[in-house]
Amino acid sequence: MNAYQQIGRKLQKAREEAGFSQEELAKKLGCTQASLSNYELGKRRLYLADLQRIGELLRKPVTYFLENSEDILPADFKGILSERYIREILLSIRDLKPEQRKSVLDYILWQRSGGK
Repeated sequence: MNAYQQIGRKLQKAREEAGFSQEELAKKLGCTQASLSNYELGKRRLYLADLQRIGELLRKPVTYFLENSEDILPADFKGILSERYIREILLSIRDLKPEQRKSVLDYILWQRSGGK
């Protein structure tokens, strides 16, 4: 089982424990039931900000989903979460609409490329 599948299984378990159907949780997340199903099956990658939002809705810390899933994460990923600005970014982005999150990602990628 790959890391995406591990995260997906944990997502499904947490959703079921919280008493949500896929449709109910998808509606709260602003995505389709099919997208949520693909997350749970490990067929679609979840961004950390989305995982943070899911964790809040399901009352699970992000680390719950990431435990034993390190093979998809950079080695220094856990350390980066403790950095003040990263935490502020994650906490701020969770309230944005999906298209706004995409704009933030586009900006980060633009900055990473040297702003050209």
